[in-house]
Amino acid sequence: MGAKEKLLYLLAALCLLLGAAMQFVFTAVRFTGFLFWCAAAVLVLLALLDRWRKKHRWALWVRRGVLAALAAGFALFAVLEARVVSWARTDSVTPVSAVIVLGAGVNGTAPSLSLQTRLEAALEYVRDKPEVPVVVSGSQGPGEAISEAECMYRWLTAQGLPPEQILLEEQADNTRENIRYSLELLEELGVDGTAEIAVVSSGYHLCRASTYMPGKMVPVAARMPGRYWPITVNYYVREAFALAADLVFSQAGGRAHPRELTAPAAL
Repeated sequence: MGAKEKLLYLLAALCLLLGAAMQFVFTAVRFTGFLFWCAAAVLVLLALLDRWRKKHRWALWVRRGVLAALAAGFALFAVLEARVVSWARTDSVTPVSAVIVLGAGVNGTAPSLSLQTRLEAALEYVRDKPEVPVVVSGSQGPGEAISEAECMYRWLTAQGLPPEQILLEEQADNTRENIRYSLELLEELGVDGTAEIAVVSSGYHLCRASTYMPGKMVPVAARMPGRYWPITVNYYVREAFALAADLVFSQAGGRAHPRELTAPAAL
């Protein structure tokens, strides 16, 4: 076994250990752990191909194909991640006709940290917009005593937002439905779905939300506290893959996963 092959196996073992730690210990970053396991599999494959190419010409071409596919994959990831990052901002200048707040996990009846940050961002954004309707969107999921919409309604009204300013949308199970059902509620109020509408969500989530908006979406980004940066990085990485999956399934006529979790229940 050559030095290069040994190095590849060593890196693969390291990726396996890191992936296991993220899957079973630091569970909030499981998606990154899964990627480490994928990296381990690729490294083992490259090590085997490096050995076989000395005896089999086909192994050399397979190795080149794998490397080309990896290069193309990294390039696509970079493009998609750049889109995700570009939407992770708050536009506080553009006038809007309505605001949609996308749900996240609820711990019993209390907002998770992820949902809490969205609510704080929404409250700050709408404080000086009493005439703008606010739709809180999200159904009731596993482990939630009330719907995400109801949780958001209670929190916002407790902070002084007028109840009559808030519309509850309690049917949506994923981002696509959040946008669709919220726009239907707004249309009943006479708000044109193609008008400029603000969407409040976690920064990493806004790019995908924008793909479901028929008109111009005004982003309002919620951010996790700095000490949770590993979780934030995990979700930014995951979102690029989610965006790619949405693009593939939309071209194939498929549907999004029926239930999305934007953060573990503990968050």
